[in-house]
Formats: sequence, C-alpha cells, structure tokens
Amino acid sequence: MAADEHEGLLDGEERKVKVDLTRDEEHGASYPPGTFRKAIGAMIGLGLAIGLTYAVPAPPAAEVAETAETQESSVAASLAACVTAAAGPEGLGCLHLVRPWTLATDPDTGEFLYVPFWNLIGRELLGMGQKAEVADAEVKEAIAVAREEAEKAEVEEFKEVEVRATPVQEDEKVPPLAPHEDDALPVEVPLERPEALDRFYAALTRTQLGLPGAVTRAMHYGDSAIGNDGITGAIRSKLQARFGDAGHGFHLLGQPNASYRHQGVRFDERSQWQHCFIIFDCKKDGYYGVGGTTFESAGGAEIRLSTAQKGPMGRKVARYEVWYAGLPKGGKLRLKLDDQEPVELETAADQLEDRWHVIETDDGEHTLSVRAAGGGKVRAYGVAMERTVPGVVYDEMSQIGALTRRLLNFDAEHLQRQIQRRDPDLLVLMFGGNDMNTQGSMEKYKAEYSAVIQLFRKADPQLPCLVMAPLDHGERDGSGKIVTRPIVTKLVQAQREVAETEGCAFFDTYEAMGGAGSMGRWVRSSPALGAGDLSHLTHHGHKVVGAMLYRSLMQGYVDYRKRVAGTPVKALTGD
Repeated sequence: MAADEHEGLLDGEERKVKVDLTRDEEHGASYPPGTFRKAIGAMIGLGLAIGLTYAVPAPPAAEVAETAETQESSVAASLAACVTAAAGPEGLGCLHLVRPWTLATDPDTGEFLYVPFWNLIGRELLGMGQKAEVADAEVKEAIAVAREEAEKAEVEEFKEVEVRATPVQEDEKVPPLAPHEDDALPVEVPLERPEALDRFYAALTRTQLGLPGAVTRAMHYGDSAIGNDGITGAIRSKLQARFGDAGHGFHLLGQPNASYRHQGVRFDERSQWQHCFIIFDCKKDGYYGVGGTTFESAGGAEIRLSTAQKGPMGRKVARYEVWYAGLPKGGKLRLKLDDQEPVELETAADQLEDRWHVIETDDGEHTLSVRAAGGGKVRAYGVAMERTVPGVVYDEMSQIGALTRRLLNFDAEHLQRQIQRRDPDLLVLMFGGNDMNTQGSMEKYKAEYSAVIQLFRKADPQLPCLVMAPLDHGERDGSGKIVTRPIVTKLVQAQREVAETEGCAFFDTYEAMGGAGSMGRWVRSSPALGAGDLSHLTHHGHKVVGAMLYRSLMQGYVDYRKRVAGTPVKALTGD
C-alpha cells in the first residue's frame, strides 16, 4: 500500500463488531421466577424516591444560594452538610439537593445547574467527575475573559509612546521591565519554545523604550479562523494599547470573499476589481502579492481606504504604501489622498515585476483612493497603512478556505521580495481547519507545512515564527452530544512537531480552549463563544482566543526582559 493510502488525515482504524441476537440454545435457560416483578418493583421504588425529592418543599432562595458553591464541587458533601445541620423532620428538606433535574440554569453555560444522580453515580463510576469539573472551570474562565473584554470601556485613542529624543549612549543598559497589570493575568497555555521569539521580543523592547522609528511588525497568516480580523484584531488591540499604535497595517485592494473584513479601518470598494485568490492557483506566474490575492482592472475599479472613526485602533495614518506590479502593456493607477491632486502611476514594464509607491502625509485622519485609470490592464495587491511613531503593526493576512499547502502556489522569489519589503519581526501561521477535510498521510502534511514555513523564511531564515494550532472542531455523536473530531488532536500534534523541526514557537489553541469537547462547551456558553457550525468562533470567542495568545506572548516577553536586563541597549538596536 502506498504511503498516501494509509494514516490519512481522515483515515483511522475501523472496528467491526458482529452482534448475534439469536437465542443461544445451549445457555438458553429461562429467567428465575419473580425476576420481572423485582425489576418492576425496583423501578417503581426509584420513581417514588424521585417523586419524594419534589414533594418536599425547597428551602428559601437564600439557603439555596448559600449551598450553590458546594454543589458545584460535590452534591454528596452538600447533602451530608445539610442533614447534619438540620434537626429531626427538618432534615427532609435536604432532599431537594438530590433532585435529578431542575429548571434553574447556569447563567454562564445555559445548562441545568446540577444533575445529582449523574454527578453522584455516572460521572464518578466512569472516572469522569474530576475531568468534568476541570472542563467546567475552563469554560467559565473563558466566559469571564469574554465578559471582561466586552465590558471594557472603549478609549478614544491608545496612549502614545513617548519618542526618545536623545541617542542611545555607549554604556546605556536595558532597564528592568516595569510591572504591567496584564502580566498578573492567568496564562491558559504557555508558549512552547518562547526563546524562538527572542528577536521579536527585542523589537518590542526597542518599541517600548521609544527609540525613533522602532516599529514592531507581525504578519499573521491563517484560514477562516482569522478571516474577519477577530482573533488578529484582538491581539492587535492589546499589543497597540501596551506598546503603541503604529498603524493598521496591510489591507488587500478588495474583498476576495465576503468574510474578509478588517477592524480599525474603513473600506469602500466603489467599483469591484477582478481578483485572483491564491487558493485557486489562478495565476501560473505565482505573483499574488504579500496578501495572497491579486487585483486587476482595465479601468474604473476603485477602492478607498480611510482611518477609523470610532474605537482606539487605526485612528491615524502618516504613510500609505501601495503594492502593485509593473507588467507589459500595463495601464495607469490613479492615487488620490484626501482632496489633493491625484498622482498617476505608469505600470507598463518590459516584464512582470514588483513595485511600490509611498505617499507620506501628516499623522492624522486620511482617505486614500486607488483607481484603475485605463490605458491598459493594471495589477495591484494592496495598501499598507502605517505611522512613524514607535508602536506595533499587526497584519491580518487571512487566506479564507485555504489548505496549508495552497501557500506553496506563491512564486518563491516574488514572495521573498514581498516579505523583505514588509520587513516583519514575527511570522504567525494558523492553518488546519480546512486540512481536516482532506485525504493524505500525516507525514505528507507535515512535509507540506514545513515547506510553507521554509518558503516564507527564505528571505530571512532566522525570522521568528509562531505556529498556532487550529481551533477545536466538533461533531455530534450518536446521542447528539458535541465531541471533538478525532482528526483534531492528530493535526495539532503534527503541527507541534513541525514547529519544533523548523525552530518555531508553538501555541496550542486546542488545549487553551479546554481540549476535548471544548467547542461544544463554547457553543453552549453564555455569551456563546463557539459558532453553530462547531468549527468557528463568535465575536466573543475571537476576543477570548486573542486574549489567550496575547497573555502567552507577554509571558515570554516578561521572561525575555528579565534575561536582557542590564545588557547594552545598542545590542537591541543593531548598531
């Protein structure tokens, strides 16, 4: 059997059991007399016992609330404590604690507050009691994060990082990191190999010290898990609130699909461009631009990109950089900033080549129009919006619907030039959601993922990289319960091994969510964190995962600052 014909992403051992329902004549003796009467009597007795728990009035609401915390950990302990405290006939009131169901629901999960018979018998006999408690605690912690993020008052703008006016002295040392309130928050899952991100952390240190031009850039590629800038927007918001807002970052010249939406920027596609998305392998030259989509028009197509009008992110821009191509018989691109006179770019060239055009302006609110002005077909990729102050830029580079291997459709030299131009300090990859629905071996998948990382680091083999595991993906079993798809853990482990092989840090998103069955718990939570398709997250869920990754990144940053405290600042600047 060929290598690709076993151990596939959807492959697994199938176990068949033959059930013989015919009577075994040799051991076919009749049941002893009275067997069924005893069984029926036991069932009636159980029914009467259950009925008694409801016949006894429940105690006042205050008393119920007083025992609620105990019930969560042990119904048996609650019952024993109640009986001990109650004297004589009053002890019968404690029977309400063992009602098998109640109409009261948990305000977080939306489920019944307790199911005592299951808690006392089923979970414990199956050894699931402790696991269930841990899972409940994890989802409640995630809900707390979601509510905290939702309740935070939006500030008008992020606090600016003060730009250092004096040059770094020869003997100047990196100071100890000042305490930050975020660093006291719990970290769900630490990064694996955080030292792989030391160069990224060095860039953050330069930014936090306010060195002139100290912009820290991250490029986050992924599938639909990041498609609407939910997870990436949450990370961007937190990093910019702490280290400064250096601009929105890269935005495509149009929408390759309806799910491509960014936070902190206004986007208006006045007349649509024809686009070619990398997942369809529609450009044999492999020139898709850094964002993975190429846009073309012979005239009339237009996009306007403006600073945000609300929220703290993307309120200012000082530098627009238009990413486009020179090509034979190329037409004109017309760029218009605010109400200024337009600038026309000739895109004609002897051969296909990468080009960029920068427009600098005052640091503030602006709108840039990019329009195909005729004279031939133009090809363009997107616009980078940045500022010149110290801060963080976090690019959302979603490839919605993409298998990991689709990124190999890039022309290697073209992508190398594109990434060199963007000059990132961190590369983040979050794929796998679509790979769960394909055939092939895990060894082949790991080889493809490694090839993608090597392709993106060809221009800079030491570029810090972070592999972010896919979300938990659920499915319903025969009883209707939401369980984790078997492929999820296999894929997570494969990505972990790839990250280690390629020298990247690794963030286990699946475990951060709570591991097995977490998507089901996130779907049932209130507010809902998981989407109804059991594969994606809601708005609240995006914020939770973004916050989880941010905390893990900052844990690594705090450790890094401890290691470099007292070393020369010039060692961080590259001077």
